[in-house]
Amino acid sequence: MSQDRNSLIDFILSIVPISQEESQYIAYSFHPIKIKKGDFLLREGAISNDYFYLEKGLMRTFLFDLEGNEITTDFFLENNIVLEVTSFFNSVRSEANIQAITDCIGYRISYEQLNTLFHQKPAFRDFGRAILVKEFIASQKRNYSMINRTAEQRYQELLKTKPQILKHAHLKYIASYLGITDSTLSRLRRKV
Repeated sequence: MSQDRNSLIDFILSIVPISQEESQYIAYSFHPIKIKKGDFLLREGAISNDYFYLEKGLMRTFLFDLEGNEITTDFFLENNIVLEVTSFFNSVRSEANIQAITDCIGYRISYEQLNTLFHQKPAFRDFGRAILVKEFIASQKRNYSMINRTAEQRYQELLKTKPQILKHAHLKYIASYLGITDSTLSRLRRKV
């Protein structure tokens, strides 16, 4: 894990135009953390207190359907913020789990520390807003694609936009994310 936080600084600067000094101050407010493959950043029923920047690795969000099956609802790639929005901002118990698919390293900041930064650095509020808007748009696109795209189109889009997932995630995670069965995914993989 790089203690210099260069990737986090670059990420902040890519989202919001602030000075190098401000971005360093913000980045050094985050604390390094390692999460081993299979471990959880958040478990269902817990209240999220982690605003997490994923420097390296792959994570997923999942929950259980009414029959007890795991349904993957999102994947998080390197250089992204990982969080369960509802639990984090409303201090309520999470309905979802966030789990490391690979060994992960990154930086976390608590809800209280994040709010302090928002008050100290007004430009950082724009960062927070931009992250939420980005996540909302991604969620909307995913919801729409589950309605107006075929399974093959959703798979092709995943291949194009997030090929790392196909290298590291279990096929059952990918199938549930795409809203298809394992056998349908196998058929699509053979076809493509």
